[in-house]
Amino acid sequence: MATITRTTGGLAMNYDANQQLILALVLAVMIFGVSLELRIGQFLAVLRQPQPVLAGMLGQCLILPWATLAVTLLVDLHPGLELGLLLVACCPGGNLSNVMTHLARGNTALSMSMTALSSLLALVLLPLNFALTSGLNPEASAYLAGRLSALQMDRGSILVSVVVLLGLPLVAGMLVGNLWPRLATRVMPWFKRFSLLAFVVFVGGAVAGNWRLFVDNLGLVFFIVVLHNASAIVLGWAMARLARQRGANLRAMVIEISMHNSGLALGLIFAQFGGEPNMALVAAFWGTWHLVSGLLLVAFWRNRPLPVGEEALPCAS
Repeated sequence: MATITRTTGGLAMNYDANQQLILALVLAVMIFGVSLELRIGQFLAVLRQPQPVLAGMLGQCLILPWATLAVTLLVDLHPGLELGLLLVACCPGGNLSNVMTHLARGNTALSMSMTALSSLLALVLLPLNFALTSGLNPEASAYLAGRLSALQMDRGSILVSVVVLLGLPLVAGMLVGNLWPRLATRVMPWFKRFSLLAFVVFVGGAVAGNWRLFVDNLGLVFFIVVLHNASAIVLGWAMARLARQRGANLRAMVIEISMHNSGLALGLIFAQFGGEPNMALVAAFWGTWHLVSGLLLVAFWRNRPLPVGEEALPCAS
């Protein structure tokens, strides 16, 4: 595999397109395994009660980007770090959140619905939110001047991600689970083990690939990314409570709002920002840390009982 190394301002960040493709294919296999336990009725239930989806989109697509802007106006950070935080906050949810929700015994159908909708909304809202929020931050706006005239979204890649990496594995898994339930029951334990192993590999690969860069910047950048992600977790919980959701729906909303498609952010940074090192650091740390925080949420919720009436929800037991 050819590794593309971009060096900017003395920092080198590895961004390997081939590795990204492999991770995407592995993720598609994980989504297939999760979908073996899903039923059409669960998605119909989401359509009948859209409050959690709407509340989740409000928190993820609007409140988090603009709350991030408010924080960047209050603190004195390097403009590149502020731009990185704003860009990640504007990104949609990632498909890894669906597997995390499944492992945490959350409402996987709700998680997948939120991921698909936020990804489609990102075609318009990501460049709009980023243009507005970065423009309202004077230092970030001045730093950005001359580097980028307008954020150009690769709409094709987002549509491919939604259809190929989420839609097709979802449909295939549900077909196998509904048409051949005995086969699905036999193979599900293997997919669950594969999912847990894959997460370990994802985290290990993300850290090992840029180990020197992480060690050199483990102070401030790591600290602000952890705080930013923690605020997203709190926001997910607050939006769930505001929408009067609990149990499996609350778990899905918290994980979905706190896990953003940082891979998309990193790709945009290299494609359109010249690999600006501070922005790339934020996206890279986010991509690693949200896996860790997601697994911590899984560990917290996995063996905790759901409210009465939700015990029948699919779970990664």
